[in-house]
Amino acid sequence: MNGDFTAASVGFSWGAPMPAPKEMQTLKCGDGSWGCGEHYTDAVWDNVRMNNIAQHFVTAFLAKHLKSDATMDSYLNLVENAQDGKWSAEANGTLKSDHTYWRGFRRNTAVGLKLEQRKP
Repeated sequence: MNGDFTAASVGFSWGAPMPAPKEMQTLKCGDGSWGCGEHYTDAVWDNVRMNNIAQHFVTAFLAKHLKSDATMDSYLNLVENAQDGKWSAEANGTLKSDHTYWRGFRRNTAVGLKLEQRKP
């Protein structure tokens, strides 16, 4: 399987593990309207969240291919654009048969994510 994971509108810091240096967090850059530390952060995509999303897919992929765990298919065989998935659940939270939202993600938490796959 070949795959590309896309997170829409992600800035420079996508999943970067290092926080901005303390000195950069208060220093103003350019015309003074933005902090130099903003170079290290993203207003939308939190580093911890992005790393958790990556871990979610790596865990499913490795379990499927190294442990031959076929139950991981439901975490990997997804509608390409997460927002195209349908959240469909009973009042008690049980997912309905027409539910196509990305498995492992709560409602509206995969917006902006895309998983493209093709066979080798």
